[in-house]
Amino acid sequence: MEAIQDAISSIDTLQHMGLEILEANDNRLHIRMPKEGNTNHLGGVYAGAIFTLAEFPFGMMYVAKIGLSEMVPVVGEMTIRYLAPASGDLFVDIQVSDDEWDQIVQGTREKGKLKLEREIEVKDADGNVNSIIKATYFSLMLPK
Repeated sequence: MEAIQDAISSIDTLQHMGLEILEANDNRLHIRMPKEGNTNHLGGVYAGAIFTLAEFPFGMMYVAKIGLSEMVPVVGEMTIRYLAPASGDLFVDIQVSDDEWDQIVQGTREKGKLKLEREIEVKDADGNVNSIIKATYFSLMLPK
């Protein structure tokens, strides 16, 4: 959990969002983003903050689990569908199994580049889905 918090603190945008890590381990990252400090001109949650909340957790988990010495994660494409205005705190809960991590490492080593597709839900405090994000990441081998 400390490695994730340190990583968040090292990125100005994330630091200013007031994120709270509710749970962090090799297989799960559950984060709360407060409405306060992330509002738009209508008093709801700013769309860019929602996008950022969904974008960064998988990469943070990847770095915490795999490191950056041999391979790196990069975002290839993300699309977001906003389903409802966000009027309160929002949550993202990303889970990656040990088998998925093993496949990512093995596939990246074998191919040099591995495409990873994930669907991420942003939810409100009542568990209602606010936004759905379809994300394409790539796991890339670093040159030796």
